[in-house]
Amino acid sequence: MMRYYLIRIVPLVLALLVVMGGFWGLKWWKDKKLSELSYQEYEIRRAIQSGDYKRADELIKKIQADDSPYKPLVLSYRLYLEKEEGIKVDEVQILQDLISSLKDKDIVPLYKERLAYAYYLVGNNQKALELLNNIGKDSFNYYSAQILKGMVLEKMGKKDQAKEVYTQVEKLAKGTYFGNLAGALLMEER
Repeated sequence: MMRYYLIRIVPLVLALLVVMGGFWGLKWWKDKKLSELSYQEYEIRRAIQSGDYKRADELIKKIQADDSPYKPLVLSYRLYLEKEEGIKVDEVQILQDLISSLKDKDIVPLYKERLAYAYYLVGNNQKALELLNNIGKDSFNYYSAQILKGMVLEKMGKKDQAKEVYTQVEKLAKGTYFGNLAGALLMEER
């Protein structure tokens, strides 16, 4: 009888140990990969701080494709290099990738506004307007997005709609930077 129980229990215990070992091994591998990515991000930051933008760009290209928690930060470094060093990047594509890789949905509107501005600069005002229309009043950057929306509307020749946007911002954000900016833009229109 005892032998019968041992024959049944031993394989179960061994199977359980194998499964537990597999989970431990997977966790170890993920931690190792994150540690390596963390070090690579550190190297990028060091290269940027020391002014070695070419090395930073090479490192960014190596890990940019990885779908990791560091991806938004690495893509932001890429945008920084374009601005600081003139390294040519497809800003629209990078911002789209950055938005899709963000886990914190509260900051997505900020990058949508940045993408709208990139569209505005290249003359794709309709796409810029679509993005700005999707930034709600509950977003922390609502007023700045509305100011940009007014600028886009002006560029599209819709001056009356731009005035409406500026008037609304001036009223809703009275006494703040954006309220004052909207007021100044309205005075400029007169």
